[in-house]
Amino acid sequence: MKFSIERKDLLPHIQHLINIVPGKNTMPILTNFLIEADENENQLIITVTDLEITVIAYIKANVINGGKIAISAKRLMDILTRLPDKMIDFVKKEDDIVIDCNAIEFNLLCAETSQFPLVPEVDLSASVPINAGLFRKMIENTSFAVSTEINRAIFTGINWTLDPEFQMMAATDGKKIAEFKHNKPTHVEERIERIIPTKGLNFLDKVINETISEVGVLIEPNRVIFQYAPYVLMTHVIEGHYPDYNKAIPKNNTNILLLDKLLLKEAVNRVSLLAIEDTYKIRMKIKENTILIDCINRDEGEAHEQIHNFEYEGEDLEIAFNYKFLLAILNVIETPQVEIRFGKDNEGALLFNHGEEKDYSTRFLLMPLRFL
Repeated sequence: MKFSIERKDLLPHIQHLINIVPGKNTMPILTNFLIEADENENQLIITVTDLEITVIAYIKANVINGGKIAISAKRLMDILTRLPDKMIDFVKKEDDIVIDCNAIEFNLLCAETSQFPLVPEVDLSASVPINAGLFRKMIENTSFAVSTEINRAIFTGINWTLDPEFQMMAATDGKKIAEFKHNKPTHVEERIERIIPTKGLNFLDKVINETISEVGVLIEPNRVIFQYAPYVLMTHVIEGHYPDYNKAIPKNNTNILLLDKLLLKEAVNRVSLLAIEDTYKIRMKIKENTILIDCINRDEGEAHEQIHNFEYEGEDLEIAFNYKFLLAILNVIETPQVEIRFGKDNEGALLFNHGEEKDYSTRFLLMPLRFL
């Protein structure tokens, strides 16, 4: 096996693929990239998997002799990061791979390729196209709301609905809800709903760019396959029915606040410096002419900030939030102003982009914290 490739043509792919390598596992082989040099196609085929998600990258290279190796993903990443931006030669010698670049040489011991999990061949001829930029926007507007608690597996994924007339993503961890709906026809003939693990969608979020406008999607009963640029991503779906989060959406939030998003973010960022790490709680006291944002930390002190430039219709209100959750929502609000609709102080607040949204709509729910 022998091939050459420019560092700049390989490193960006490795930087993306390393995110799929499992952090903890019982199979050491999964910490490796499976790299196949295809002499006929003059390309590298790099495979990485954590058994739930598999990504294959097809990368052009100068392949002199074909072959296959399994190489430590972390070691390859570390080496490529530190090499100069020159041509890199890879040569397999017995059980080692020799990496040579500009008078710098590494010899790495290879793992046994037969131990690497078999990846089934995929026929993508029946895949349907979806707009890549839109898909990325949907992921970014919902992925922050998934749960990190592995004992609630169904909440660790994003619920993706493809309907002939629209597509929608939604995520919740029980404390916040994020929903993005695109109100345009799709290329499917009947409604399909799958719960997709966030890890695979976050990979796509990072690799999607402005140069390629479509993602190919093949939806099967137990997995979903995405094709974008040089990548093919196969992900298992999370089994079960996603809960009807609409039951948690309040219907009578008649206290409406409209204010500058950046102004609110900056105030929250400042006041939250004294927030207690157990709850990350800050408080908002909203009156007709003043918003007071404060934080009381009995061990360290207090922080207070007033905002006077806003519009508000409703009753005086006092409500507390986890500031990290609030900032996560504000970070995906696209409009200069954010619209927040409150009910009572113990009811969830709804946050929206302010103004007309063309062919999509978003809404976010944030549950309040209790006062102690």
